[in-house]
Amino acid sequence: MTTKLFLGTFGSHKGHFCSYAQLCLIRKTSRLLQFVNRSLARKLIYPAVKIFFSYASEDREQARAIYHALRDQGHTVFFDRTDLPAGEEFHNHIRTAIEASHLFIFLLTIKAIDAGSYTLTELEIAQKSGIRVLPIVPDAIDFALIPTALKSVTFLQPDGNVAASVAAETARIARAWRRRRVKQIVTGVTLVAAFSIGLFYGQKFFTKRGFIGNDGAPTVLVPAGTFVMGDDDQSPRREIFLNAFYIDVFEVTLARYANFLKATGNMRAPENWPNGEVARNGDLPVVGVDWYDAEAYCHWAGKRLLTDAEWEKAARGSDERTYPWGNDEPTPDRARFGLPYERLAYQNGVAAVGTHPKGTSIFGVQDLAGNVSEWVNDWFAESFPLSERRNPKGPKIGTDKVIRGGGWFDPASYITAARRMYANPDNRADDVGFRCAADAR
Repeated sequence: MTTKLFLGTFGSHKGHFCSYAQLCLIRKTSRLLQFVNRSLARKLIYPAVKIFFSYASEDREQARAIYHALRDQGHTVFFDRTDLPAGEEFHNHIRTAIEASHLFIFLLTIKAIDAGSYTLTELEIAQKSGIRVLPIVPDAIDFALIPTALKSVTFLQPDGNVAASVAAETARIARAWRRRRVKQIVTGVTLVAAFSIGLFYGQKFFTKRGFIGNDGAPTVLVPAGTFVMGDDDQSPRREIFLNAFYIDVFEVTLARYANFLKATGNMRAPENWPNGEVARNGDLPVVGVDWYDAEAYCHWAGKRLLTDAEWEKAARGSDERTYPWGNDEPTPDRARFGLPYERLAYQNGVAAVGTHPKGTSIFGVQDLAGNVSEWVNDWFAESFPLSERRNPKGPKIGTDKVIRGGGWFDPASYITAARRMYANPDNRADDVGFRCAADAR
């Protein structure tokens, strides 16, 4: 496959002329485009696929057959750990190898998910690093025993020759990865060309309002500073300092989530996913996602989930307002709330994002009250250490995650800016969605 890109001839336009530096950049861009045109078919279309193969030592013989099948396809596979030094250096070698991989293959057996197995540590490193995980289930296993973090990932259950099935699925993933890689390269070069054109016309690509993540969702900046968190009802009042951060203007929509499912290829669809209705109802906020789904989406988009404190500041501002719009009681033109819960979420339940501009927060964020409740990053806790007054992130462990904002069938008392709710991170509900954030650098 050869991809052709063209850059026009630049000179003057309506009396404007390039400076020498701009002309040099334009010429360099043109040469770069020509280089990509020649090189894509040679190197970039067929990069080596690096695989980290995680398995329990008791399953080594079965793993070895899979390893040889993958090597026969030309993949680079991290497999043998016997020569690695012990202790912390061993852990560092493993972490480095996982982070350098394109694909993390996990041989999902009873031994591999035993509480004392180091494979669980490898799995955690892969998921935190955003590496695609392919769990292989060679034998039947009780779904309840499977680690929570894997329950949202599509398994490969080979029928017949395990090694051949794994090799075939890996080849399919590799082809998709290569296509995305070429697209990213072409996109990157096109952006360089666009930047050159921007210099010529004196335009800026980033505005004061925010930046655009990989999902294309608009964001706004919430500036650094202090605000009062809590209302002595839902949680104690205390002054908190937060660094500046970006927040999505709208909750994540069906259309954007559909793009995520298509791009990743191995995520479970949300509960009651509307399938063919996405094209028609793409502006509705996605619901039926658990906390792990939300975290995975934000990571894919180059962002992250909001902290509990960030969400409250975005909704409450610095004047301790009761609702994002102020202290006036909720009305149907300010928020989606109080509807009969017997309705279906995507049929007269949730409303399209951005349809309640009167409910916009002081920072320009919409739908923070009502429509859908929103997962945030923090584990839930009722008490707060007095020392946590600067960029708090909540407890390090817990059983439930914080949910904010109230949903379409919640009463008015549930959609206040200070109210905190919670649920197990595995929970999927038809009134819970999310939005993403990013650090302001």
